[in-house]
Amino acid sequence: MKLGNLIKFEQSFQLITESDEALAVEGITDSTEYLPRHIYFIKNKNFMADFLQSEDALHIGVIIEKKFFDLVSPDQLELIKQKAWWVATVLDVNLAMSFLSKPFYDEKIGNPNDMVDGRQMGTASIHPSVWIAQGAFLGENVTIAENVKIHSGVTLMSGVTVGEGTEIFPGTTVYRNVKIGNNVRIHANCVIGADGFGYNFSKGVHHKVWHMGSVIIEDDVEIGAATCIDSGTFSPTKIGRGSKIDNQVQIGHNCKLGTGVILCGQAGLGGSTTIGDYTVFGGDAKAANGLKIGKGVQIAGGAGVINNVEDGEVLGGFPARNIKEWMKGVAYIRKHSLSSSKDKSE
Repeated sequence: MKLGNLIKFEQSFQLITESDEALAVEGITDSTEYLPRHIYFIKNKNFMADFLQSEDALHIGVIIEKKFFDLVSPDQLELIKQKAWWVATVLDVNLAMSFLSKPFYDEKIGNPNDMVDGRQMGTASIHPSVWIAQGAFLGENVTIAENVKIHSGVTLMSGVTVGEGTEIFPGTTVYRNVKIGNNVRIHANCVIGADGFGYNFSKGVHHKVWHMGSVIIEDDVEIGAATCIDSGTFSPTKIGRGSKIDNQVQIGHNCKLGTGVILCGQAGLGGSTTIGDYTVFGGDAKAANGLKIGKGVQIAGGAGVINNVEDGEVLGGFPARNIKEWMKGVAYIRKHSLSSSKDKSE
């Protein structure tokens, strides 16, 4: 998309640098994966610091929320201008994200053919050793490596890649451009790569943020039945090598799971939460969005994590806290509730 065309989708868009409006802008990026010739949004000092401190943030177009722009010092603004490809302001970054994500989504996803099987169209690339049951559907440009098993009712939408030795069980749907590694097992009725739950509210309307980051599942991962892993917004949701995910788990957009993470049944992760290597979530444990949870952490079943967690911590309860403290609290409440009941009976 041409830089000068952005105002068609976000009317408050205003360039503050002298830039060629014919520049080709390729998409939207974020701090986890700065991509050149893409847009990066700055809403507050944290986003500004990420951009200025990153060595990877090169050839990036920057859009700053106007009320924050007015607070930026001249020296800081000069640093942004020196580093950025171009700089512009909008009245509301969240709404701009909703409005601008749609045309970039349309450009990136395009209009692939997910109506006629890629085997029939001749666009699917399938190793001769692959086993595909009746009733499976492969979209345009699907690639499947050797010794893969695809069961009945599986849908692989356009652009999906599946690594060697992977098995996908009945009824699972894998959305566009998802990348699945080697020796992965995905059990029945999972949904991989559906849009994340992202909306921005204004004047009585929930404006959708269009998700185009997709999902990357690394080697040796196992995913239980009826689990959902949402697409990243502008960069991928990632499931680290050797992670094991139980049944009915929800993983929000842009989550990053390290190596060997364990998520037990009905665990849930809010969007953009990062989980360190070999961390374990017990059954029905939850984490709020945007958290950083360290390596080797243990979260007790039913716990609710609302703050960042350091490496090696063991937590329980809601809000989650040191498990010994939580258990003492539970014992205290039980002791006094029993004492109160006894007093009333006497």
